[in-house]
Amino acid sequence: MRQNGRLIILLALAVSNGAYQKASAQTVDLSPITLPTTVSSASSAGGLQHAFQWWTPVYMDMPLSKDQNNRLYFEANPRLGDSLNGMGQLILRTAIGRRFRYNTSVYAGYAFNKTFQPSSVYENRVFQQFGYNHSLGKKILINHRFRLEERFIQGLNGNCSVRGRYFLRAALPITKNYYLASFDELFVNFNSIPGGPQAGIDQNRYFAGIGRRIGKKVNVECGYQFQYVNRSDQADDRAGHVLLTQMFIML
Repeated sequence: MRQNGRLIILLALAVSNGAYQKASAQTVDLSPITLPTTVSSASSAGGLQHAFQWWTPVYMDMPLSKDQNNRLYFEANPRLGDSLNGMGQLILRTAIGRRFRYNTSVYAGYAFNKTFQPSSVYENRVFQQFGYNHSLGKKILINHRFRLEERFIQGLNGNCSVRGRYFLRAALPITKNYYLASFDELFVNFNSIPGGPQAGIDQNRYFAGIGRRIGKKVNVECGYQFQYVNRSDQADDRAGHVLLTQMFIML
């Protein structure tokens, strides 16, 4: 009986040892998930890269003739980069235009675009645009803008990327000097460039904010802009959360 008992104990030990070795052979990854304690310059979730920026454009439109219909346009658009960590981009744009009646205009001009982050790249743009304004009901002012851009981006061997943009804006007065403003702008690439922009939807921007009139010639606005960038490479698409403060000067 003692020998049988010892045999049972030895068999039990052998079975338990084999089960332990089999379990040890199966690797279980229990590496910790690191959670950031501060907001990084760009975070990725669900295939979408998020970033916070601050854009502060100033737009100026002034007459070149006594009848006010020949126009000169200038824009300076500095943009603080991800998490406001230095200058991210600077756009300088100028154009000459003609206004037909009170609500229709055409412009043609040039823009210089310098990107500082994440790498230094410059771009030269030639553009043409058509604008049309009208009212919706008695209070809401609607603006349409169609812009065509010919883009020459550094490092693309002089190839021209053609992009179309449609801008739709609405403004609703709430007091004598204050108003609500919202716009949406869609960007579409019309051709593909090796190593550069690809044909199709490029990005979309949506803004909602509040504006204030300062006298008859100056408006200022502040609000939130959501920018969705459709990347054609392996990188995640980009969601930009932008604090947009802008000034309009109409001389």
